[in-house]
Amino acid sequence: MESNIWKTNKESVFNERTFGEWGNKSSTEEQVNISKPSEFKIDYVSKPMPIFSTIIQDHVELNKYLKEVILEHRQNNPTSTESNVKAWHSSWMTHNDNPKFQPLVDRVLDACNFVSKGFFQCQSTEYMMFNLWAMMYEESEHTLRHSHFPCDLSGCYYVDVEPDCAPIIFEPVLKDGVHDNNQPFIIQPKNGLLALWPGILHHEVKPTNSKRMCISFNMDKSRGYCSRDEWIKGEQNNG
Repeated sequence: MESNIWKTNKESVFNERTFGEWGNKSSTEEQVNISKPSEFKIDYVSKPMPIFSTIIQDHVELNKYLKEVILEHRQNNPTSTESNVKAWHSSWMTHNDNPKFQPLVDRVLDACNFVSKGFFQCQSTEYMMFNLWAMMYEESEHTLRHSHFPCDLSGCYYVDVEPDCAPIIFEPVLKDGVHDNNQPFIIQPKNGLLALWPGILHHEVKPTNSKRMCISFNMDKSRGYCSRDEWIKGEQNNG
């Protein structure tokens, strides 16, 4: 028998019966069961979350190259899967399917490592590309509110966008008793703009007035975590 997280030979007791059904009332069977499932209490706190952005230095040449790559890739892969993105998009593993996206992958990796070392003060942490997909929005196309949890960092790079295209909206107001008082943060796309953010942040794109070509991605740690001293230094610098 495979050991559980406590490295014992006993089968883990943490299962559906232990916690019941998420978000639902207990069934009649559970109500009369002597071993009543535990219930989680959910509370919320407000915490500022960083969103990083920059204009890639060689974006004019890079975007010319990436635009040709995306158009060629779409020609070879005209069909999209159903997702939050209500526009054409490539597969979630496009960086593996098509090595021509590697120049962007390299720049994103550099940016994530730069942010990790400079902002979070984690000198020993490195990142890897978990997935990547290209998108081409036409007029009225959009993306539904979603997050990229459980990935560490997510981002988007804008290849060819028109000035009045739809922005990306982070943590939009949602009348659900929790997100009613959100203060959304908005990024207006620009050619060459690279944005990075914690994967847990929700975001959306309203129906666009004009075309927007971009590439989104998710990053996870590939090696290392902060040492205790690095963590303390990061808290002092960012606190």
